[in-house]
Amino acid sequence: MKKNTRLNKKVKFLFFVFIMLFTVSFVDAQNGSVWASVDDLTRLKNSRVFSDLSKKLNIKYEQALSNSRNPRLLKVYEFTCDCENADLYIALQKVDELKGIEYGPQYESLVLPNDYNAVFNPLWSLNLIKAEGAWDLTHGDTSVNIAVSDQNYNPNHEELIGKVNYYDPYPSLNPAHGTLVAITVAGNTNNGVGLSSIGYDLRLNLYRMYYDEILAASYAGAQVINLSWTSGCSFSQYDQDVINEVYDNGTFIVAAAGNGTTCGGPDALVYPAAYDNVFAVTSVGHLNNHEREIGLPSTTHQHNATVDLCAPGYHVPISKYPNVYEVANGTSIAAPFVTGTVGLMLSVNPCLSNLEIEQILKESAADIYGLNPDYLDLLGAGRLNAENAVLFAANAASNTQPCEEPIVECDQNQSVSAGLCQTTFWGYTDEYAEVTLNGITSGGNGVTTSVWSDQNGNVIGNGNSVTFLTNASGVITGEYVTNSYRLTSTDEYGCEVSDDVDIITYNVACKKNINESSINPFETEILVCSKVGVDCYPYSDVEHLLNNFSHTSLGPCDAIIDCEEYDDLITGSNGIEESTLKVYPNPPEKGMPVNIEMTSYAEPAKVEITNIVTGEMIFTGKLEFGKPLMVKYSILARSRGRSFGMFNVKVYNRSSSVNKKIIFR
Repeated sequence: MKKNTRLNKKVKFLFFVFIMLFTVSFVDAQNGSVWASVDDLTRLKNSRVFSDLSKKLNIKYEQALSNSRNPRLLKVYEFTCDCENADLYIALQKVDELKGIEYGPQYESLVLPNDYNAVFNPLWSLNLIKAEGAWDLTHGDTSVNIAVSDQNYNPNHEELIGKVNYYDPYPSLNPAHGTLVAITVAGNTNNGVGLSSIGYDLRLNLYRMYYDEILAASYAGAQVINLSWTSGCSFSQYDQDVINEVYDNGTFIVAAAGNGTTCGGPDALVYPAAYDNVFAVTSVGHLNNHEREIGLPSTTHQHNATVDLCAPGYHVPISKYPNVYEVANGTSIAAPFVTGTVGLMLSVNPCLSNLEIEQILKESAADIYGLNPDYLDLLGAGRLNAENAVLFAANAASNTQPCEEPIVECDQNQSVSAGLCQTTFWGYTDEYAEVTLNGITSGGNGVTTSVWSDQNGNVIGNGNSVTFLTNASGVITGEYVTNSYRLTSTDEYGCEVSDDVDIITYNVACKKNINESSINPFETEILVCSKVGVDCYPYSDVEHLLNNFSHTSLGPCDAIIDCEEYDDLITGSNGIEESTLKVYPNPPEKGMPVNIEMTSYAEPAKVEITNIVTGEMIFTGKLEFGKPLMVKYSILARSRGRSFGMFNVKVYNRSSSVNKKIIFR
């Protein structure tokens, strides 16, 4: 009898190992893909290069993020083929109609193999996070929208019956991982069966393991979503844009930080947990210890600067299959404890913002660094304390019952600038000149849209920068026409401000030793009149001369007057002067942009801002004389959270390079 029992246990163990291996290999096989942006699908379909590649490699494609409301993400397509993923990536580089080509996400669940022989206390993990204290305040409001994104689920499990409001099945994938995650978030509790869950009476909405499904969950009203999976070990701008869109829509995102070997080491970054606007959770054991040997070889869980919090993740009671209760290890299990706690927090205070949720989770956390000194600042704010988190949420200033819609008052600091009065030039035609207008918008409530219109009210472009053709028909050589343009900024509540700019367009059809059939406007020389005479100067210098020196005009001139300033007009340095490069306010002021400005003339320059501590480049831009460059406070603050708030501002052009420091108080 004992021999048979041992045999059955061995068979059961091998069966589970087979299931885990099969699931991972299936996910890897079906997710080999490449993502790319397609501006014009018709042009792609008509491309001979793409057509030939499609026939050769049997390439298929479909919209990758159809649930997005971001126009740029709606242009992203997922490409697959009957070939190696690397071959597909290389092949698509040859297609001119594709932009932003990236390897697609490689979805994989994060659970580690179980310790099948362990005897466990089904309550230790809930006791550690003080679940009973949280339940004294609430068992959870069934109206709170809790979402889980995972590979598949078993909604007929005894711990999930009656708990699922929405279920998006993927029948071909094993339901074990998604089931145990969902149960940990909010399985049936106080029913005399199996184990208890932190989410107690909360209800669940179960989605597939895709970025597009995250979007679908958010727009279906999800207030918090659990991601216990990895999509890869490197940054993807497409994925970050999805995360940002979901976060901005009001969905709090909780993700498993990784299981040590996931991306080659416990200090490596694992995505999506490592993305901005994601709350990353790693593991502790029953003694608040972060690392612990589990069999041979030993395994560890992630610890790095992107981790926000710890939760139980070693020998945690779980159930993957009906009537089967065991223990498992992994951040896949740690993250759901936080997700369920957020659901309880929203039950006592439905008005919590994403920022408030993050602050409360961190401020209410238990200190664990005394027991984990080797991981200082690598385990986030500490260990989840559900009791304190729910109590803090109930007492938060935002807790008005019911949540009231805010009374929208237009932001008095909302502003828009259409830039300085500009001058444009053209030659060899009497019809038009190409103009680029640059504006600046700031303040406002929520998302701001910017629209340019002409003096007749016709829209000529959207966004802060627009390039178009001026109407200068009929203007003879040596004459000019003035056109007015308006930049209007509107936030999502309809608050509107505007600013006007006049553009003077000159017909200066003057050439000097230029072959008319191969005109380059930056080589074309323009006739300029100054106090000392009339001469031709390069096109690129003319605007500077006219805007910055009062005794210059376009020729021919009626009167010529001597001018001692003239020698400095062209011969002066185009380099950046350290004394006239201004960075302000410095230190930054909360919520206010940091301005970078050249107060003396220099050639256009490139700006690079780098976090001195982490080495991360957080911003790039272009700086022109007379047009201050604005850097949002949020860009600096986000990077500051990973360091001491010290940044280097490098401004350089062909002639010179200047460095300035930005230091937070």
